[in-house]
Amino acid sequence: MESERNLMTTTEAARYLGLKPSYLYKMMMRRAIPYYKPGGKLCFFAKEDLDAWLKRVRVKSQVEIDSEASHYLVTHEKNICLLLYIV
Repeated sequence: MESERNLMTTTEAARYLGLKPSYLYKMMMRRAIPYYKPGGKLCFFAKEDLDAWLKRVRVKSQVEIDSEASHYLVTHEKNICLLLYIV
């Protein structure tokens, strides 16, 4: 039945996220994670919402940071030279 409705119970969601159910409840009370409460009692989670929540804060690799820094220096080279000239 879970596959038909595409929603998970709190226990299933905690297992899916690799969290203890008590910690998931704490996050629910803080409204830090999205969930559905259709009857006002039981809570359900959509897999898509949990996946989006897991991916909400991505840490860039050092290669990505270096690439962005190089791109920034190339695009702002004139401003940097001007600042060095003024100083």
